[in-house]
Amino acid sequence: MKYWLSIGSNIEPRIWYVRKALEFISELSYILKISSVYESESYGFESYDFINVCALIDTELFPETLLRFLKRIEVRLGRDIVKVYPERFFFKSRPVDIDVILWENGVYENEGTIVIPHPEFHRRKFVLIPLIEMGEDVIHPIFMKRLSEILSEVDDSSWIIKIMDSLF
Repeated sequence: MKYWLSIGSNIEPRIWYVRKALEFISELSYILKISSVYESESYGFESYDFINVCALIDTELFPETLLRFLKRIEVRLGRDIVKVYPERFFFKSRPVDIDVILWENGVYENEGTIVIPHPEFHRRKFVLIPLIEMGEDVIHPIFMKRLSEILSEVDDSSWIIKIMDSLF
């Protein structure tokens, strides 16, 4: 199954955290594509700037299992999950943040664990731009619009710049 992920960090060494997260992800999945590296201001709170990438992966894991695997990677890399979850949209600095954005099978929801597509990604340039840049101008399975069309309509005034063509 193919999934699109967003991976970000705003605690130094940011590049190292994102690379390490991708290395751990590759233990149970094939990484098919990785976007360029983007830097953006923090979203939803004031803090250090983030770096972000998107990745397309192929794995045998079902959504809940993939989410548990990704959250274990976050903890392994120093994220304090207890303070972040259960408050759903709580923002804070973090060594790594890994979100499941899209799934090749469209819409998936298991109340209390995972919602695909990610319920907020269509509002975030730091996710939309890397997805589109890596050639993934797919159709949002709920809005039935291409991501490039959603980007042109997004109300996100934050800045975002490409800082590296490749992590590896």
